[in-house]
Amino acid sequence: MTVLDTLLDDFPTGWRVKDVYVGENWIASLAVNGQGVIQAGVAMAPHPIAAEARFQIGHCQPDEPAEGLGRRLLSQDMTEAAVALATLNALNQPPENRLTIAHAANWLSAQGAGRTLAIFGRFPFIDAELRPAARQVWVFEQQPGPGEYDGSNVPLLVPQADIVAITGSSVINHTIDTILPYVRPGSTVVLLGPSTPLCEKLFAIGIDAMFGVRVANVQQVVESVVGGAGFQKMQGLQRVALLKPRLS
Repeated sequence: MTVLDTLLDDFPTGWRVKDVYVGENWIASLAVNGQGVIQAGVAMAPHPIAAEARFQIGHCQPDEPAEGLGRRLLSQDMTEAAVALATLNALNQPPENRLTIAHAANWLSAQGAGRTLAIFGRFPFIDAELRPAARQVWVFEQQPGPGEYDGSNVPLLVPQADIVAITGSSVINHTIDTILPYVRPGSTVVLLGPSTPLCEKLFAIGIDAMFGVRVANVQQVVESVVGGAGFQKMQGLQRVALLKPRLS
């Protein structure tokens, strides 16, 4: 199965999306069940948001089943797909004892020492923390800058990587399932970033570690999203990791 199919398989039922907040940088989705329990999730907002997109910057109240909105993860409307992922992240709540408090940069620095890394996403810690320890670091971007690579280089470089680290926003733009077929058997695959779904079912299809966030304070997250905060200034989120047992 693909990552997208796996995420949508056996989608939680009995929840409705009551509020969606779209900011300049992030999206928050709030879902409620029949007992009045509210859970929230976030995902990166596309840049720019298309004028014809279903969801625009601001607050709306879809009041529709979370299962239906979540399945819009496959939408070609990237803002709608991001809202769907935020909804899915709201409902993906792994047991507390399966989560660990870990920073992706620290983990990758330790795991990547002397090894070759392919990283999808221009993460701020790459130059300072990963390159000094790794044998080789290849950075992929859809609009590559100097020294970076685009998707045309995936078939050549990714099979050579010991660790493949992929931004969670690749779930939104549907590129993740075009990358994974090129990963060499035995390599370590990591999803990272605030959009990352913390879904244990992904272990079965080749994902080894997931570094994402969970919402610790809904009101602070909503205020940060509406205020256009970047990730480093987001309030109300906690960094967490979900690791395959052999990597824990």
